[in-house]
Amino acid sequence: MKKTLLLSPLAVLALLATTPANAQEHDPCEGRERYTIYYATHAIPHPFWSIVELGAEEGAKDHCLELKWTQDVEFSVATTIERMEIAITEEPDMLVMTPTDPTAMRQTVERAREKGIPIIAINVPEEGDERLPYLIYVGGSEYQGGYEAASQVIERGSPTKAACLNSFPGHVGLEARCKGWADRFSEVDIESEQVNVSGGPVDAEAALSAYIIANDDVDAFFTVSPGPENYEVALDVLRREGMAGEADLVTFDLTPIVLQAIKDGETLAAIDQQPYLQGYLPATLARHYLDVGLMPGRDVLTGPGVVNADNIEVVLAGTEAGRR
Repeated sequence: MKKTLLLSPLAVLALLATTPANAQEHDPCEGRERYTIYYATHAIPHPFWSIVELGAEEGAKDHCLELKWTQDVEFSVATTIERMEIAITEEPDMLVMTPTDPTAMRQTVERAREKGIPIIAINVPEEGDERLPYLIYVGGSEYQGGYEAASQVIERGSPTKAACLNSFPGHVGLEARCKGWADRFSEVDIESEQVNVSGGPVDAEAALSAYIIANDDVDAFFTVSPGPENYEVALDVLRREGMAGEADLVTFDLTPIVLQAIKDGETLAAIDQQPYLQGYLPATLARHYLDVGLMPGRDVLTGPGVVNADNIEVVLAGTEAGRR
């Protein structure tokens, strides 16, 4: 018969007291090379980039990497390139960058590759065949984000007329969002127009109000950014016109105001490019690439992710954790 040994509480404490402290601890990074991953992107002090940075920090920790995170005080292609050049002099094992201006950045990126520094691009997708020589892109798709925004509306019903409210006409990324929106509606023979709401909140409000008066059949709106000059203006105008919750409103990216409006039923959906993953995944890819040369064969798209009434509670929990 098998006998069970029973120990008194005092005996258990005595046993633990005689166990070496380090016997209960294990360093998961022990024996693994501590590669350095260097983020030289166009990051600035902004809630979006704070989430990217958290992803980078946790990704580096989970994959036993030394993290170097840099950012600007305000957006600047010139100083972003300067930080990339500094990164090259420090010769990290992996460089993470944003191809914000591929033409201006090409010499710097090629210099990094000549020195044997592998590169991962995040956040800003490049179109065409002449991409910068990085290994892979991790981030959202502007066009697919607009396409999915329209799909959210179409799945709910059949709007009469749609509008994409662009606060920066001519901006390549925002134009791509509006094009994706319009192309999806064209597939079901619904008219969509791009509305110029540039010039700040006051001008945007005037432009949108005039558009609604001239187009009383419009009942689906897409704002290309979540801020006060775009989404917040649209939400305020729709509330004033008694259209909030009746007309379909979809926006790009998340803010507390956007999330609350989705919860309240005043906004149909938001398109999320999941910035946490844009910070975290490069660390995952860097570890496996530097260890054994593994790398996916295609870009990794972190968006479009969709936030709507079906998953709003889960997303709100993610915001509490700093990951959405």
